[in-house]
Amino acid sequence: MADQDFDVVVIGAGPAGSSAAKRACDLGLSVALIDRAVFPRPKLCGALISPRGNKAVKRVFDMEMSPEMFLVSRQVAFKWDGEELNRFDAPYDLTYTYRLDFDHWLQQAAVAAGAVDMQGTRVETIHDADNLLELSDGRRIGYKVLIGADGAASPVAKHILGAAYDPDKIGFAFETEAPGGCEPEALMSIDFDIVHWGYGWNFPKAGSRTIGLGAIRSVDQDLKARMARYLAHEGVDPDSVTIKGAHIPLGDFKEKPGRGNVLLAGDAAGFVDGITGEGIALAIESGAEAAEAAAQVIGEGRPQRADRAYFPRIKYIQTDLEKVRRLRVIAYSSAMRDLFKEKLRTSTMMRSSLFEVLAGNATYADIEKRVAKRAFMSVARGLSSWPTKLARRG
Repeated sequence: MADQDFDVVVIGAGPAGSSAAKRACDLGLSVALIDRAVFPRPKLCGALISPRGNKAVKRVFDMEMSPEMFLVSRQVAFKWDGEELNRFDAPYDLTYTYRLDFDHWLQQAAVAAGAVDMQGTRVETIHDADNLLELSDGRRIGYKVLIGADGAASPVAKHILGAAYDPDKIGFAFETEAPGGCEPEALMSIDFDIVHWGYGWNFPKAGSRTIGLGAIRSVDQDLKARMARYLAHEGVDPDSVTIKGAHIPLGDFKEKPGRGNVLLAGDAAGFVDGITGEGIALAIESGAEAAEAAAQVIGEGRPQRADRAYFPRIKYIQTDLEKVRRLRVIAYSSAMRDLFKEKLRTSTMMRSSLFEVLAGNATYADIEKRVAKRAFMSVARGLSSWPTKLARRG
């Protein structure tokens, strides 16, 4: 017997969970939004809100960040273990914020839309057979559809899949806030060789710089030592700052992010781009898709089929992340290391492609087609010159 019943219960009130809650409320469903933390709360993340992320916020929440929430810059540098390879202007404004503020803003919007605010609440047990959650304070909450948006180490994912992540594929990140304010148009940089199978980031904020690195956890390397090295490269004494660590799902997305009437969204589903690091836009998009799926099956009176409604909706995300898996194997392989470095230094096509993906204007499939077409045209031009060369030899 439940103390309260809801159409949808969302566990995790970050961007994915708040998006799911907001969209479900807008669709006329009763919603509980649960998080063990009390907002505002810190979150390890570079917190670059990409144009795709800003579009997702506008679409799902019908909001735009106020200017005091972010710093804008177009200055970008690509680095290679401290060496600057290239410095250039991004083709559009890049907005940097703090997850402390951003997540709280979205969570408040979901509550304002009608979600019952259950922050500071821990889920003790999920009772599948009864569609019931048992909370740490003794309350029992019923649901028709449960959405797990509870991060890379998701208890909901562990409950339905047996494990929250594959330890051979999951990433791990270290990050710190380095003191000192940043002026508008401050430089952001990405270091592609400070770690193996990952990268480092130095993002400007209104009152500090967020410096961190992330890589596949199973790769044999001392990430703590590399973080210290990276901070030294960036002019920060490692002993002068507080460094935090957390898992990030780089390349560990779930093929089937759900089971029956339990769905996974955002980091809990592994929806993070292992090349650009984009996770916020994918979290917002997948959270909203989960809510749409829930509304569909609840309206049909078949909530146990929520997974079947959800999987087709997020196929576009998974298809692109599968491309990312393959591209990362190529880019990070030892055989391609020198070429990758050279392309970072010289290739305007690589640069523009990355920014098109961040803007949501192109998929990795689109980029793959362009590269293939360019390669084909190069070969075709070479073949067209053969008759002339043969005639000269004759």
